[in-house]
Amino acid sequence: MVDRRRRRKSFFDDFFGSGFEDFENMIEEMVEKFGLDSNEFSRHPFVYGFSFSQKPGEEPEIREFGNIPSTNSRKNKEGTGHQVKIDERKPLIDVLETENEIHVIAEMPGIEKEDIKLNATESMVQLKASRGDRKYSENIELPGKIDPDSGKATYKNGVLEIIFKRVSDEHTRSIDID
Repeated sequence: MVDRRRRRKSFFDDFFGSGFEDFENMIEEMVEKFGLDSNEFSRHPFVYGFSFSQKPGEEPEIREFGNIPSTNSRKNKEGTGHQVKIDERKPLIDVLETENEIHVIAEMPGIEKEDIKLNATESMVQLKASRGDRKYSENIELPGKIDPDSGKATYKNGVLEIIFKRVSDEHTRSIDID
């Protein structure tokens, strides 16, 4: 547990109120949740991070760095390692507009073209994909109206690109006068 000795009240305590205390409590909870000894960090700053890379056709590589033990060496109270499971991912999305088209670009590594399901309305694209333990899902609101039947999609190297033709927001119709 963290030593909770109180120090004298200072100008910052009056100015910021309990904001820092709340922040400190959140950090303590996170440290305990990860099964770390909070006394390790009482005098020195701590750093933790990871890098993720994956080459086509190879298993992903995750490298941890920092001055705290890796998740492989930390154990929780039951003696099992910490494991994070991601059920459904949100793909990285870009929506680009031109005068006549709207381009939707989604990054979804680790799946195949056959795994992707697309549906479109005049104002939205629904994207779903699943392969093994990788699942992607997103409803993408479009910045303008499109013709859903005009959609052309390509998928290459983990990147899906869909191109739609724009439809005028205003529907002008001639009206006959009797």
